[in-house]
Amino acid sequence: MAVGASGISSLAQTETTLAPYLADVDGDGRLGAGDIQLMVQAISTDRGFGLVPNTGFDHRADVFGRGVVGQAEVDAVIRTVQSADPLALRIAPRPLTVAWHYGWYDQLRRPLLQQTVRYFAGDYLSNDATVETGFNDLKNEFGITVDALSWIPSRITPTILENYRAGYFGASNAETRHVALLYESILALPSVGGRVDFRSPAVDETLAEDFAAMAETMVEARDRYPTRVLLLDGRPVIFIFASHSWGLNQRDGGEFLRMATVVGQAREAFNQVYGELPYLVGEELLPLASTATPSPDRISRASVFDAVYTYHAANLKTSATPFEMNEAYGRLQRLRLERAAQAMQGLRNRFSSERVLMIPSLAGGFAKHGLPILNTTRPALADYLKLLMRFNNERYLPIEWPSAIGSAKLPAPIYTLGSWNEEYEGHAVFPARFNLALKDSEQFGFDFAMAIKEAFGWNHYAEREIDTR
Repeated sequence: MAVGASGISSLAQTETTLAPYLADVDGDGRLGAGDIQLMVQAISTDRGFGLVPNTGFDHRADVFGRGVVGQAEVDAVIRTVQSADPLALRIAPRPLTVAWHYGWYDQLRRPLLQQTVRYFAGDYLSNDATVETGFNDLKNEFGITVDALSWIPSRITPTILENYRAGYFGASNAETRHVALLYESILALPSVGGRVDFRSPAVDETLAEDFAAMAETMVEARDRYPTRVLLLDGRPVIFIFASHSWGLNQRDGGEFLRMATVVGQAREAFNQVYGELPYLVGEELLPLASTATPSPDRISRASVFDAVYTYHAANLKTSATPFEMNEAYGRLQRLRLERAAQAMQGLRNRFSSERVLMIPSLAGGFAKHGLPILNTTRPALADYLKLLMRFNNERYLPIEWPSAIGSAKLPAPIYTLGSWNEEYEGHAVFPARFNLALKDSEQFGFDFAMAIKEAFGWNHYAEREIDTR
């Protein structure tokens, strides 16, 4: 049985029109009669909360992310279509949303303390193409555009790439998905006390080797399988996990110059295999936002990346108490974005001289046994998503990236949403039987996914290309 609007976001009651991309329910990149017709045909249907929707339910029409389609939904689309600027979808296209996707699940059953989230259908294997096919259907329904595949070299985790080949790339609907990589640098690179010493020849060799191997994975995604590679500025995208740990000696300017040399060599190693340089997204947003004037080592390190992000919004591992995702928490994360944007003014990539892009993280929670928990609910998450999106769309992109939306450099606003299927840290957004970060579930474990659907609509890019002018 679908849950009604009571206790959920008040969007349906308070807004008379939608963001244009939400009203583009047929996903063709235009607003018109086709969108209204689809809504009328879907009225009075509900999703239910099985993994597969009820027969007759059209997920594209669920513009409020409530699991039902009623007259309020139809009216909102009609109003938006009738009032929208003809160029609205060119000016504000449907955003690109990125979620981390993990492939290291080799055991069918996993101990409870290794599961802070439990998939609604139970445990799964990463080499199971049937599971990945179902995941893809859910991602497309709930608005996740890009899978950033957690990439660990075979010397560290021998099964992970083979799991992707058998499972993720073997899915029958793989053609609906865009692929990026999440380089697990903290696992892959030699480190000293959790930090990476770029004066070490071993780091030099390992980074170049891994970049060449990641290029091979991207070539497979592009040429061997029906998946599509996410391109920004015409280059395949690699997110770096824990790049903030790069540099053992923060006061040694020579090490950071060496870092730039090593990263440059790794870029070229990737280029030799793939045929394009990688678009690198470093995990640098929180370090840049930590002070009004970031230290030279942080600026130097950030300049080797094309964009910066954070893995999840809050660094809760340093906190002694649980957090609530409330208005104060939202203001804190917005302040961090404001400070990072200020710190990045004038910051350019040292290889291309292009501006460094800030990609906001909208991760919905954090819960790990033995550590503080970020508690949230579906309404709180929906409000949080919209708060940070407003900053990006009203305060950051128009000022720092004017007229860039729709170009190859920035086809649409881009956001990271945390994890799709990471069970261990608790911020997974797939339909979950339990999630330690989720309080007071109102939608039977679909709460996080439905909040994302409310903010972004379904994934239009499953059926059409990402537009660039």
